[in-house]
Amino acid sequence: MQKSLIKNAIYKITLNFFNLILPVLIGAYVYRTLGSDAIGRVKYGETIFNYFFIFAAFGIYQYGLREVSRIKNDKQKVAQLFTSLFTFSLLTNVVSLITYMAVAYFGYGEKALFPVLMVYAINFFFNIFYVEWVNEAYEDYGFITIKTIAVKIVYVILLLTFIKGTDDYLIFVGLLVLSTGLNNVISYFYVKSRVKFDFSNLHFRPHLKPLFLVVIFSNGNILYTQLDRFMLGEFVSEKSVSYYTLAQQIATMINALMLSIIQVTIPRLSFLLGGENEEQYLDLLKKITKIYSALLFPAAIGLYAIADLGVIIYGDKEFRAAGPVLSIFALYMITIGFESILSNQVIYIKKKENILVRLIFVCGIANLALNFGFLYLGILDAKTAILTTAIANVLLIASEYVYIRKYLKIPIQLLSWTNLKYLVYSLPFILISLAIRSVVSGTITLFVLIIAACGLYYILILFLTRDEIVTLITSKIKGKLLKK
Repeated sequence: MQKSLIKNAIYKITLNFFNLILPVLIGAYVYRTLGSDAIGRVKYGETIFNYFFIFAAFGIYQYGLREVSRIKNDKQKVAQLFTSLFTFSLLTNVVSLITYMAVAYFGYGEKALFPVLMVYAINFFFNIFYVEWVNEAYEDYGFITIKTIAVKIVYVILLLTFIKGTDDYLIFVGLLVLSTGLNNVISYFYVKSRVKFDFSNLHFRPHLKPLFLVVIFSNGNILYTQLDRFMLGEFVSEKSVSYYTLAQQIATMINALMLSIIQVTIPRLSFLLGGENEEQYLDLLKKITKIYSALLFPAAIGLYAIADLGVIIYGDKEFRAAGPVLSIFALYMITIGFESILSNQVIYIKKKENILVRLIFVCGIANLALNFGFLYLGILDAKTAILTTAIANVLLIASEYVYIRKYLKIPIQLLSWTNLKYLVYSLPFILISLAIRSVVSGTITLFVLIIAACGLYYILILFLTRDEIVTLITSKIKGKLLKK
């Protein structure tokens, strides 16, 4: 029985909203308590760890989600696939851990960063139990939401109890690792109540090529934002990493709400294509793109309008220099959203990972070249680093779009008025922000008034133009009321 996409979206948005509000409240506390130097060290260590973690995870989440979604009605096939992927994950995590420990010791053994890297190493053990892709394939977002919120609450209590000053950054890293591990272990036992191990058809070879391709395309950030953070930490300063990551964290939290729509529809889109229902697939893809545009553009332009205020509220005046970085991240959000639709909902679902890998690699190299160019010119900093990544992402979107239209023959239209009108509706946010700033002062007062005014304006223009989004929402509400 298929679960309601609307209910799944509500669960996913609820979870991501919780994940948004929590970091806003707790993240602000952490950034203010630890300070820019300690945060920069933690985030730089996280960046190094992530390079190895990519190969520990080895794309199993994305690949497992897609493949289980296609065969979820066959319990035996699911059990065999789960066993193969779980066993393979055990091997990749062990190999990655050994390699990571060697690099950490010989490369950073005598540096202050080394203890941070050692705490992050514990994540390799917990990642063995990361099987959330099974729950998502079965569209069990109710369990995922409740479990994750419960774990996060425990994490918050421990964080507020033990993080009291700048010297507590190792405890902070330990709590991050502990919360991730607890989340993974609970999901593992829940999945095991539904899916049993079946070693009767254990094999790795058929999965190796698609997994390797997924590793590259799903971790394109190693040549994008991860590369930015590494180069800033290695060639500029740990403080610049803190400015970059603060802006990135705020943008990511907001973008996560919009990406909920994409995430919860991947299993359904895979299922439709698995049943060779091309017409329904295209119809759902068009609706998703429209709804996503209606949320993405106002969120991105709104964030651009309040970026300088957001970094002060989130990280205090010490992080004022992150304001321009967040402004660029706000625009970068738009590219992330549309690239995610093209790569995840079209190219990947169509099993064209090999093409996607090539495109990501070429555009990632372009980002690398731009970063080294700015480094050579002496102008590489947090602002120019994310600017180069945004440029590379635009190139990636253009390449993917041409491939989808020309070779896959899918009539997707990202740049149609149906989608871009929401950008036009959102641009006045900047004028509204300037108008309010001319008559009102005070960081928090400005922040609240600008958000309220822009939100009210956007809702009003949707109603005045009788936008289809409003019609869809009101019809759903009326339908629910009539049933009652």
